[in-house]
Amino acid sequence: MRLLTGFSLFCAAGCMTTTGDLRTITSTPAGALVKIEGFGECETPCTIKLDGARNVTVAKAGYKAQRFAVKPGRENVNVILELAAPTDEVSSETLPELD
Repeated sequence: MRLLTGFSLFCAAGCMTTTGDLRTITSTPAGALVKIEGFGECETPCTIKLDGARNVTVAKAGYKAQRFAVKPGRENVNVILELAAPTDEVSSETLPELD
């Protein structure tokens, strides 16, 4: 477990906790990088505890990055990633730049 000021990233899949205001971020496909503005990163699926609204970027190699705001709460967030270039040859090694 990694604790950051005003924000927590809890262990990924299978982690259980009873603390309130947790948001689980998942992606289709799984294994995307989640970057939370000013606080850190995790890989989907991951559970986060927010102290306020934060901008989030979800990215995976070969897919378009998605950016959105997340507020504290208990709702789960599932991000469906779209292929960057529909083709049979998608690089699984190179991650897109995260601003």
